[in-house]
Amino acid sequence: MCSKSLPEMIDQFVSYKKANGYQYQTGAYYLKKYARFVMETAPETVAPDKASVEEFLEKFRDTPGSLYNAAAFLREFSRYLTARGIAAYLIPSGRLRLPTPVQPYFFTEGEIAAFFRECDRIKADTHLKGRHLVLPAVFRLLYCCGLRCKEARTLTRRNVHLDEGCLDIIQSKGPKSRRVHISKELAEYLTVYDRRISLLFPDRAAFFPNREGLPYGASWLQQNFLRVWYAAFPEKKGSGISIRAYDFRHHFVYANMNRWLREGKDVNAMLPYLMRYMGHSDVKNTLYYFHLVPDIYGGILDRSRHSEELIPEVDDGRKK
Repeated sequence: MCSKSLPEMIDQFVSYKKANGYQYQTGAYYLKKYARFVMETAPETVAPDKASVEEFLEKFRDTPGSLYNAAAFLREFSRYLTARGIAAYLIPSGRLRLPTPVQPYFFTEGEIAAFFRECDRIKADTHLKGRHLVLPAVFRLLYCCGLRCKEARTLTRRNVHLDEGCLDIIQSKGPKSRRVHISKELAEYLTVYDRRISLLFPDRAAFFPNREGLPYGASWLQQNFLRVWYAAFPEKKGSGISIRAYDFRHHFVYANMNRWLREGKDVNAMLPYLMRYMGHSDVKNTLYYFHLVPDIYGGILDRSRHSEELIPEVDDGRKK
């Protein structure tokens, strides 16, 4: 019999994950949401049971990504409890299907140029301190380096080393961190940005601060991406085409693939470098992006079999 309440056990589990090197914000979010739901609907519940878990997951039926995340974290929590002798409902393997990936949008050179022209037209606003400086800079970083949106949003000033031309991405996905090298042009641009934003936020910790000096949220980034995108292309509004700031990451891979094909490089030899640059733990995660571009996937396979030239470096995504 467990002497702790469900919220207390969740706090203990989250602390356990963090002590093992995981940031675990997303996991903590879903588990605490589950705890609140249980306390409101079945406060006598002391551990995840089938009824409360299935009723909770029903809330996410219309959002496949959230449904999958909630189930994954609940399954992990139940395994933790079971290993400690506490009976907990374990969602059966295969019970939920992975959400269907959103088809990525691949930008043309003209669209990229028009998007950044619109970014650079953003005016200073006293109510949105620093936004006119942050948006052009954060979107250029996403485009040039293929970072995850969260990695750019939460980047701290102390992990940006512009004099060395690199960034330290700390525990982005799981406990692993990595160093990302950037081009000289991007480093120079960010140096100017850093100097200008420092006049507004001299003591900031976040490299891209909101008006309170803290990192921006995920919804803010996407909302402002669409605001700039539709300002540049008003005719595309209501077209039904899904487009996200995250598509800069897809585009980064796509641009590298095309460059490798043009230069006749061995794709198989280049994949491990791209994998590490993007922060993937397994090359299969990098290969996923290749299947998103079926029209050139066959060409990639052919080139990877026959090319002899090996270049041991990863392109930093600079604009040509």
